[in-house]
Amino acid sequence: ANQLPAPRRRPVLAEFGAQFANMFAVVLIVAAGITFVAYAFSTPRDSANLVLAIGILGVVLLNAVIGFAQEHAAERTAEALQALVPATARVIRDGELTEIPAVDLVPGDLVMLDAGDAISADCRLIDAHDLLVEMAALTGESRPTPRICDAVPQAQGADARNCVFMGTSVVNGSGRAVVFATGLATEFGRIYRLTAEMPSEDSPLQREVTVMARRVAAVAIAAGMGLFAIRALASNDVVGSFVFALGVMVALVPEGLPATMSVSLAVAVRRM
Repeated sequence: ANQLPAPRRRPVLAEFGAQFANMFAVVLIVAAGITFVAYAFSTPRDSANLVLAIGILGVVLLNAVIGFAQEHAAERTAEALQALVPATARVIRDGELTEIPAVDLVPGDLVMLDAGDAISADCRLIDAHDLLVEMAALTGESRPTPRICDAVPQAQGADARNCVFMGTSVVNGSGRAVVFATGLATEFGRIYRLTAEMPSEDSPLQREVTVMARRVAAVAIAAGMGLFAIRALASNDVVGSFVFALGVMVALVPEGLPATMSVSLAVAVRRM
């Protein structure tokens, strides 16, 4: 069949759980745990610490929900873009012009091309009249490129000017072309396969946030330990010094940053 396989998707629970695995989420969860420990050790117990611990966990949960929703929104956007591609092709079979589902295209089919047509397979042109093709999806070239039906020596892949390719579209002229590759055997399919095989990597923003979270955690721990030692030696109140140090450590963690960043990115993505 002339189609690309559906991308593999992680289970919904795995996608949601991954939102808690980033460094900042871990720092906030630890901060919530420290705050709860401070609440448990303080005498008398300060309910504000308990409220703060619950609030921090709420921020982590809110951030996870926003991130999870954004990933699914991106998937739905990709599906919507795929729906814009025509699902049919006009071919000559048994001497007659016929419109068939693009998924049924096979090598050897004679495809008719006119302005506005989306190209659903890799084809070799045998006839072209002022043919211009939009190649942006395949090569990134923003300007339409002319196509010819003459032989092109030593041309391979998308550089062959006598070929048209899956994922591109006709913006001017007309022509006829013979299908020579479909599905994953096309140039578009090759890029799709390479993309699917690439391991997922953090974006530059995610890497910067991870580095910042580590620095914040290191500063918070160092400040907490130092203040605990100073106060414990000065007052001989180990429990009070411990609670005080925990409070300083939690205060140094910017609990609102992940949620603010997620909302900002969500707004930006929606505008795009």
